[in-house]
Formats: sequence, structure tokens, C-alpha cells
Amino acid sequence: MASQAEKAGSIDPSLSLFQLLDPAVHADPYPFYKRLREQAPVMWDPFMHTWVVTRYEDVKTVLHSFSADRTPDPKKMEALGLPSLGPVADVMARQMLFLDAPAHTRLRKLCSSAFTPRRVEAMEDKVREIAHDLLRTRRNGRHRRFRRTLPRSGNRGPARRAPRRP
Repeated sequence: MASQAEKAGSIDPSLSLFQLLDPAVHADPYPFYKRLREQAPVMWDPFMHTWVVTRYEDVKTVLHSFSADRTPDPKKMEALGLPSLGPVADVMARQMLFLDAPAHTRLRKLCSSAFTPRRVEAMEDKVREIAHDLLRTRRNGRHRRFRRTLPRSGNRGPARRAPRRP
């Protein structure tokens, strides 16, 4: 089995999940995800100190055969000399996707009953209003790009959605 040093030397840094912190990649991550699936569908990311699995069948295998309890937390990032990644690790460690049962099961049950299609549709106007209010208070470039994807206030037509990616 290859050492972490060997693995680190073999990865193209532009394939690291660290790229998701780049505002341009974050704004449209789908080309990045496509590159991962095509060029490194299962890889050790030495910059994030984690395995990255991107193809559906591989993800199914991982989810059925392995535990999610290895998600790094901020303390582990600090110990690895990567304190700047602590906030990212903190968010990941609290997401349902990165939890094992019973915590995952409890959260999934809550979410599935709270976010039925009918309830999500009923919240659409309020979510749109909150998004517009937030955008009015922020003026940096990333928020202006996001603003362009929302319909103007008062427009009751369907919101423009990004095209679905494979």
C-alpha cells in the first residue's frame, strides 16, 4: 500500500477538495466534480487528509461497507497542522451525510417529515424573500452573481435554476 507521501505526490493539486474554497469553483462546482469523477474517482486528498469518492457505485459501496465516523473535526485539522481547515471540518462533522446511525437516522427522520415536496413548495415565497433581503444587505461580487439567478422581487414566475449536471 502506498504511503501518504507517495499518495500526496501523485495527486494533481487542482483535484483537491480544497478547490471548493475558491469562489469561482464554489459558484459552479459541477465542472470540478466532473473532473474528479473522470480523473480521480477514488483518491486520497492529501490537502484535506481524507478519501474522496465520486462515482455512484463507489459511493454506494463506501456507504454500505464503511463508517462515516472518520470525518475530521477541527481538533484533528489542528493536529495535522491545518488549522485553517477547522471551520470546514466543523461544518462537515455536523452534516447528516457525515453521520452514522443513530444520529443520521434521527436527523433523516426529522428532515424527511419537515421537507416534503408540498412543504418545500409552501416555503418558496418566504425563502425567496429572505434571500432577497440578505442580498440587499451584501454587496460583494459573489452575492451579486447569486442575485442574478433569482427573479426580481414581485415576479411570481418560476425561479431560474442552474441546469442539471450528470
